[in-house]
Amino acid sequence: MNGARQALLLTAVLLRQGERIDRLSRALTVLSVIGIAMAGARQGTWLMPSLSGAALLAGLVELWFASRAALDAALYEDAARDGPDWEGLDAALLRLGLMPEGKAGRPAEARIAGALRLPRWQAGALLAQCVLLVLAALAR
Repeated sequence: MNGARQALLLTAVLLRQGERIDRLSRALTVLSVIGIAMAGARQGTWLMPSLSGAALLAGLVELWFASRAALDAALYEDAARDGPDWEGLDAALLRLGLMPEGKAGRPAEARIAGALRLPRWQAGALLAQCVLLVLAALAR
């Protein structure tokens, strides 16, 4: 396997690591919903449900990044196996509205750098969830 294909395969492997972040985030998202429900049962509190709601939103943001990372991982695995067809991929992504026109035609290095930002954004959303839920617990 040549270096370009190895880079594509490694990118897919790194993107798949975001699945761990996503599993933890989903658990925290469930806790957020529980926090909102618990606070709803109590009258007069606004801080805990607000923080829990913000944590729920952070969980949804993380889910978006996780979904995109999973899609990219599958695309990079295919590109590593079959050889990349960037023009065909760009055309399909543009047709489906999954990529802005300005990103079409980028070199592989720019594509990989962009894809590898997704797990970092997932981790940032997870961190936001953690902080918000700790604050919600303290506000309880």
